[in-house]
Amino acid sequence: MTMQRGVGAGVTDYWNGRAPRFDGVASHVARRELWLAVLETAFQADGPKDVVDLGTGTGACALLAASLGHRVRACDGSAKMLEVARAAAEEAGLAVAFQDATIEEAEITDASADIVTLRNVLWTLEHPMEALLKAHSILRPGGLVLVSDGLWSVAPEYRSTYPEALAARLPLHDGLTEAAAQDLLTQAGFSGFRSWQHLFPTSPYPGNVPVFVLTARSLAR
Repeated sequence: MTMQRGVGAGVTDYWNGRAPRFDGVASHVARRELWLAVLETAFQADGPKDVVDLGTGTGACALLAASLGHRVRACDGSAKMLEVARAAAEEAGLAVAFQDATIEEAEITDASADIVTLRNVLWTLEHPMEALLKAHSILRPGGLVLVSDGLWSVAPEYRSTYPEALAARLPLHDGLTEAAAQDLLTQAGFSGFRSWQHLFPTSPYPGNVPVFVLTARSLAR
């Protein structure tokens, strides 16, 4: 869930500290079957695909994608979060290639993925556009990016939050709307947007947080 050192180091420390308890309250664990159904539909896949999960955390999208039969790679800068992800993958008998690296540092070959996922990642980054540009470079022409995030400031009592000095360095710390995500994705070279949050009967997070699940296709550069 981190992008770069400096500010990124503080973000990494935060998630390393939360890792042992994170999945106890995580939406992707508590509502796994619902998230699985939403991703299966949103991926629009006609068979196994090469999927890269950027900022995987404890493996939310990575494990779900592997459960759907896709070939999955995932990265995160928090070693402790990856420990949880690896253990969960092993317990479930899922093959996921995890890489202990920030999004910026991750060694992922250009044009090597059909699908890239970023779930609850953009709000944690000092430079979210760099993550979207990385996603674009990883995708094959016409590949699909899936971004899911929310307007976390609506329910602050339920959200993850950083120390004030660190939060001030993160432009999307309060969260973001689908419209804001579309603007960023357009700048990064994506088009053909489709929304999928209507597949959730209610917000999958406590506090009725406005959440979006958005896909788009990469444009040739």
